[in-house]
Amino acid sequence: MEIYPEYSKPQLKTQLIFEINSWIGRKFFYKSSIFSPPPQPTEVPFLIDLGVGSNFIEGWTHVDFFRNRIRKFWKKNPPKKLPEVETDLRFPLNCPSNVASGVYSGHTLEHLYPEHAYQLLGEIFRILKPGCWLRINVPDIKLCIEYYNEKNSNFSYKFKVEAIGNYTQNWGHHSVWDSEILSYALESQEFIKVKQVQFGKTGQDVRLIKEEDMRKYETLVMEAQKPK
Repeated sequence: MEIYPEYSKPQLKTQLIFEINSWIGRKFFYKSSIFSPPPQPTEVPFLIDLGVGSNFIEGWTHVDFFRNRIRKFWKKNPPKKLPEVETDLRFPLNCPSNVASGVYSGHTLEHLYPEHAYQLLGEIFRILKPGCWLRINVPDIKLCIEYYNEKNSNFSYKFKVEAIGNYTQNWGHHSVWDSEILSYALESQEFIKVKQVQFGKTGQDVRLIKEEDMRKYETLVMEAQKPK
């Protein structure tokens, strides 16, 4: 008998390794979590991608979770690219205030519990220069519900409820977002001009348009500004 949805429950071993890597990184590799903005004043933009995954672009400061320093002792093929900053986004960013020319974050916020997600948005607000922009995208639960109600065909599952299950319980997701609640979260951190924008196209700061095409079918994109 096949079981749907087919994803398995979180493994204690996986969770333990994650927490150990976080602890090792924060305690013994603290320097790897330090952001290095260019000396001020400068015309060089300081653009930050929080939760980069594999979305590397030259000229950006890429941020992701601490590499697995337990596994590296026996893994023969390390990643070809490593982020400039390694950190645990559940904790405050080791970055000065008012230095970032722009921040992008793609499909990252949903991996945090709401408390940590709001805290991260507050940290992004802190490190942005006044007048600069955040561009953020997340899986859009509204699209899942529209699919369930047969209002779009973005997804392909044997059972429609699988889409909702995947968004809410799979892939290490700990929070769920739509435009209404993400707007509230951004405004609660004092961002202004919060607006949903078109995937890969529209935006007040075109430098921050960094979406990956493979995620277009499922993604909500929003931008917000730190007041001048």
